[in-house]
Amino acid sequence: MTQLIFIDSKYEGEIELSKKALDYLKNLKVENKRINSVALFASVQFTKIGKILDQLKSVDIEYRITKAKRTSAPLQILGCDCYNDSFKDNIVQESDAVLYIGDGLFHPKALLLAQLKSKNIKPIIIWDPMLQKLSILDKKDIQQQVNKTKANIKRYINARKIGILVTIKPGQQYLNSALRLKSLIESETQGHGKKAFIFIDDTLDIRALENYPFIEAWVNTACPRIGTDDITTIRQPMINLREAFNPIKALEEMD
Repeated sequence: MTQLIFIDSKYEGEIELSKKALDYLKNLKVENKRINSVALFASVQFTKIGKILDQLKSVDIEYRITKAKRTSAPLQILGCDCYNDSFKDNIVQESDAVLYIGDGLFHPKALLLAQLKSKNIKPIIIWDPMLQKLSILDKKDIQQQVNKTKANIKRYINARKIGILVTIKPGQQYLNSALRLKSLIESETQGHGKKAFIFIDDTLDIRALENYPFIEAWVNTACPRIGTDDITTIRQPMINLREAFNPIKALEEMD
């Protein structure tokens, strides 16, 4: 029997804010108010940030740390942590801003998507220790996805033939949930003549969905980022499993 062992790969360089980045945080204002606190997150290789914690204390910025439900340790975030209940504590809404330590945009965009139901979306400040670069993400950086998601939910509600995508990858396989959704869609009280089809594969190729033109809307049951990031590149509407079970509520919460 094959045994899998996962070993975290840590960044070996010194993880600290540059003087310019620290001064920026010290003087940063959100809604015309200087920030006094940040919610801290990092990708797994950049979680040794003791130096940054000391730097934040030196400029009187309080930091808050929580644990994402899918991770093995506090501070770490995954790309699929893109819902407001992905974390043990709601430190994002308790803080003035979010500080993410890491490279790329995949993980910090999850922190934006997790705030979609909030009336007050906090900006994501990104510090890249490798490039020594500071950048910011805010709502405008995901607005296209937000608009597309709303439109897709409405199209899903009106669709008659719905495809439910299921992967067999460990950790992303939700066949039982897909079967429950299919039953709900086709039930007399919910269906109104609707029909659901389950598509099972190992790796989901979004481009291949065009091969099934009879499907009027898709439901993604794998990584939720497929149902957020990739929806702007395909013609047919796609929503995530969570929204599919109660699309009306999902629309109301996003509005």
